[in-house]
Amino acid sequence: MTFILSLKEHVCFCASFETSPNAEVCRGNAEANLNADVARHDATAGRFGGAMVFSAKDHGWDEDECTFAARDNFPYREDGSPFSGTISLWLKGDPDADLADEFPVDPFHISRHAADGSFYLDLTRPDDWRYGSPRKLRFGLYNDSPARDMFQNGQLLVVGDLNWNDGQWHHVVATWKNVNTGHADGSARIYIDGTLRGTMDGYEHRLSWDLDQLTIGLGQRYVGAIDELLILDCAIDADEVQQLNKLDGPVARLL
Repeated sequence: MTFILSLKEHVCFCASFETSPNAEVCRGNAEANLNADVARHDATAGRFGGAMVFSAKDHGWDEDECTFAARDNFPYREDGSPFSGTISLWLKGDPDADLADEFPVDPFHISRHAADGSFYLDLTRPDDWRYGSPRKLRFGLYNDSPARDMFQNGQLLVVGDLNWNDGQWHHVVATWKNVNTGHADGSARIYIDGTLRGTMDGYEHRLSWDLDQLTIGLGQRYVGAIDELLILDCAIDADEVQQLNKLDGPVARLL
């Protein structure tokens, strides 16, 4: 409880999806924009109450499954000053059985383009020429990059051996430090179910966004459920990740 109380001032966005698709706590617009053909709120599908449920296997590249306004709901600073942050969410599904083979799938995404000014969590294609099978989870961070070349100006943290075909909820936390410092002092971490699974240090991450042109996207081409989305303007540490993982109720109730 003390840990959560200490985070109150750092919450940009929190949607526990208990009773609706909208955020309970946020700095910007709380309203979810849903494509009802592929995304719905289910009041009984969550870890505690409701969750967002996606059936977007064949939805393609429209990326309109579930979106929220980016302005003030993400820790980017329009004056170009440095910022850090955390993304936390819970996923339930079987990526290898349920998703379309031809698509990478993004449970979370904010960017101009995947390879241009981005933060994203994605599941790779099966039999990917770089990663093979089964699907891997990636935390991607790309600089401003007008060429939009996946081989340039980006960093990827890759986690394999997910074993998510167990019908259980799994907790994903991605943290970063020192975006827009102008130096190669960036730091990123990714945790699965409270355990540190990947680290990256010593890179430069440069972003210049028009926040009114961006959205926070959930469930792009995803099949399964997403719950407890939390975005902070600080990078929490490993002990704090474990405390967040062990909460026995929706985080929004404590904020």
